[in-house]
Amino acid sequence: SGAKQILDEALQAPQTPKQNRSAGRKRAQDRRYDQGLYAFHRGDYTIALQELTKSADMATQNNDSARYVESCTYILRILAEREEFSRIDQIEKRILEILRGGAVSSGLKSRALYVLGICNCYNDLRHEQAMRRFRESIDMAILSEDKSTLASPLYGIATVHYALENYEDALKELDRLTVLISCLRLPDIESAAHLLRALVYRNQSMYDEALESAWSAFESLKHNPHLGLYLQTLTALGSIYRLKGDDGSARLYLDLADRSLRREEFPRIARLIDDAFESLGAVRNEDADLTFDTRTGVLIARAKGEIRFEGQFILRDLLRVFLEHPGRVFTKDDLVRLVWRESYDPKIHDNKIYVTIKRLRKLVPHSILAYDDLCLVCDSAIGAFAL
Repeated sequence: SGAKQILDEALQAPQTPKQNRSAGRKRAQDRRYDQGLYAFHRGDYTIALQELTKSADMATQNNDSARYVESCTYILRILAEREEFSRIDQIEKRILEILRGGAVSSGLKSRALYVLGICNCYNDLRHEQAMRRFRESIDMAILSEDKSTLASPLYGIATVHYALENYEDALKELDRLTVLISCLRLPDIESAAHLLRALVYRNQSMYDEALESAWSAFESLKHNPHLGLYLQTLTALGSIYRLKGDDGSARLYLDLADRSLRREEFPRIARLIDDAFESLGAVRNEDADLTFDTRTGVLIARAKGEIRFEGQFILRDLLRVFLEHPGRVFTKDDLVRLVWRESYDPKIHDNKIYVTIKRLRKLVPHSILAYDDLCLVCDSAIGAFAL
């Protein structure tokens, strides 16, 4: 019909220069936000802070209140880790003005109030205000009709109870949270809840239960890496083992945390690690070229930091064999039996061995396998291998 033709032509009408500029600014803003979010989840907080600040500034220019609040929730988490509470206060005022204006969804309001609560919780003087923010976050989560938004403020309330040493109340909130997330996929909250439960049990002198919860947190992080939670979990393991009287294990996990830490990115966690070392009366282990934890599968190189296997279990097992027997010469038959747990067959295993050795050399760079007392030797003529 004629009306339909007119409508189609209107929909296909070219954008005006003003519309093109507006769309371009929106794309640039979204690009900054995505880059900041990627850096945040990677643990590169300095880069994330730069990109997210630009995203927030552009959102202000574009009158995009929702994107401004979204950007600021991550900015606030970074500032909380850096304990920059004066900057947090400045941003908090602006966010609360926007939330009162009703320009964003109930779900985003809940998220923002939760993050403000976490910032207050990190400040030892503001636990009452933190609790108020978490309860406001719950109210907004209920209005949003999205069950997943309830999880974060419930965790936040448990955190306040822990900080105030109300341990039974903290466990009750964690139990409620466990029921809620049992039917939802919220891996970060799940890992954080395991870790918080471990800290509660530790402070109640229930060390076996604390270790069980801490290891649950560690296992969950294998499937959903989160650098901040990983560092805190290692630190918690160190503190629990210290209280159990196992100073060797305590020192191991604190060393792993310390070597994996970029202090300029995580100063709050760095302080927690330093406090744990001081309580242990230990000094950091700077002597080992490679540190391999047989339980966690974590490999720390003195010159590089943590080296991730990313599910390459054969490489991990091969390196473990070499590290457990430094200087020993292994035949192909030895490696097949110890790593693949099979009987050696040259037609099947020769290529596997050399490919795996090549991948191991690539994973652990030459600069690390080049110390005077640490060198991976491969003699293909006689089929002998040694570290």
